[in-house]
Amino acid sequence: MKLTGLILGALIFATAACGSGAAEEPAATNAPAAAASGDPATRVVETANGPVTVPAEPKRVVSLLNSTAAVLELGITPIAVLQEWEGDYSPEEWAKVTAIPVLGADETSINYEQLAQLEPDLIVSTQRRDEDFGYDKLSAIAPTAMFVTDNPAEVREVLPKIAETLGESDAMAGRISEYQAKIADIKSRYATVLAETTWDYVEGGPEGFVANSPVSWPGLFMEEAGLTFSKVATGERENRGVRLSFEQVSQLQDTAVLLYGAQPDGTADPATQKLLDQGSWKLLPAVKEGHVYPVRFGYQYSYKGVLQLLDQLDAVLAQLA
Repeated sequence: MKLTGLILGALIFATAACGSGAAEEPAATNAPAAAASGDPATRVVETANGPVTVPAEPKRVVSLLNSTAAVLELGITPIAVLQEWEGDYSPEEWAKVTAIPVLGADETSINYEQLAQLEPDLIVSTQRRDEDFGYDKLSAIAPTAMFVTDNPAEVREVLPKIAETLGESDAMAGRISEYQAKIADIKSRYATVLAETTWDYVEGGPEGFVANSPVSWPGLFMEEAGLTFSKVATGERENRGVRLSFEQVSQLQDTAVLLYGAQPDGTADPATQKLLDQGSWKLLPAVKEGHVYPVRFGYQYSYKGVLQLLDQLDAVLAQLA
């Protein structure tokens, strides 16, 4: 009975305390994280490896797997990166990337000695769900924020988390708002064309070609912009694309508009050019009607890259309208 009375009294006291005084304003986005760390110079972020305390204003950021474009988009130049691919960047952006020291060709070849000598105050990266990325080695050098991305949709979900880790949530929110406005604009201005056309985004491969699916990186945003994939890839929701041989090019017969992945200068890479040179490709109705368009920067993992993709789709739709 005494214990029950004490609990009841405590509840009454707590209720009275909460009910007195004016209502408080909601806390700022980063306030809970800063409070959790107990140090205004740091914040706590949730990562694939649990809570990690990071600098509130990191100055020496290292970016590893599939995070560099997002870091650059937020106005931060990493002090080191893994090897990037030129095809993901405009010439101006690529000039910035090539000036950054490279720690290795990929996540399996990181030069940890070089990394330690750079004295980073934060390391950010994505990782695959079942991948042993060397987190213990990395976190011994600097606070390390890793985020799991096994598919493009997860990459998209991680971009705001990378921004939060860098203290740039507002900048990322602005990018997302810009993206949402662009999507709405495209769907509004080109509603008729979008309703009447089917699309495929293809790329050359070692033994044929790939038709990107709606769950590929460019496919996510093409579908959100109102583009309808052809029957070749529209049903593929597990893999990023449908692999086809050159003998199966005729499956694109009913596709009204064909996009293909291009290099920064707009030309096809050798593998894709081999597809474009196929006799069966040249017989496709979309090709005969001139409805074939190159797309650059289709796989830049940033909202800046997505907006560049949408600008190109806008230009194509304007020609079709």
